[in-house]
Amino acid sequence: MSTVNEPELADLDPFDLMAAEATRVDAFYRALADGNDWLMPTRCAGWNRRDLLAHLAGVEDDTAARLAGAPLPASYVGETALTRRVHLPGLELLDEWRDRVDRNDTELRRRGPHAAFPGPGGAPYPLGRWSFYLASERAIHADDAGVPIGEAESAARLDWRLRFARSALTEQRNGQVGVVADRGAQVVHLMGEFNGDAVRLPDDQFVEAVSGRLPPEADVPFHLRNALAVLG
Repeated sequence: MSTVNEPELADLDPFDLMAAEATRVDAFYRALADGNDWLMPTRCAGWNRRDLLAHLAGVEDDTAARLAGAPLPASYVGETALTRRVHLPGLELLDEWRDRVDRNDTELRRRGPHAAFPGPGGAPYPLGRWSFYLASERAIHADDAGVPIGEAESAARLDWRLRFARSALTEQRNGQVGVVADRGAQVVHLMGEFNGDAVRLPDDQFVEAVSGRLPPEADVPFHLRNALAVLG
């Protein structure tokens, strides 16, 4: 049985993807030395590695709240989660995050991909599809923190992230951004006011664009860059 009613994602298990990303983040942070390694800057402006992990803990707080039927405000996940954990030593913070991950992931998998889940605005949303967003969140922030990706797993990781990036873009932009695959790249263009503006992005750069992580030097018009950034 497919996990989501969408052909491009039907053969992927978002719970396995979530688990793999959590394991990768956990191993990376546990190997950090005390002190400066935890305070290294990340791709998230103003956040060091410790801040980023506190944010990920806030995401898990929100997931637990959604499982209980009471989503947290976005401000909690963005900032309150950091201030609530400012006193925790790094490894204690890591243990707290991992404990929440394990409990949430177990419950998400138990309920199954077709269960209802409070999505944006609290409206019912397929749990399996929401779990893809959670897997993507972990993957994006793993990259933000500098978590290394082994050569043996990089192709499969790019594949699922590419497929989900295309899917999320279609969903969140309501078809206002066209995407056509072209030999290891994605040709994207805007409809409506900017109809005709198009750019060809290699697959990995397309994933970065949809994650809101396209580097400033990338030759992509500002309005198209903004339209692509729907994750992260």
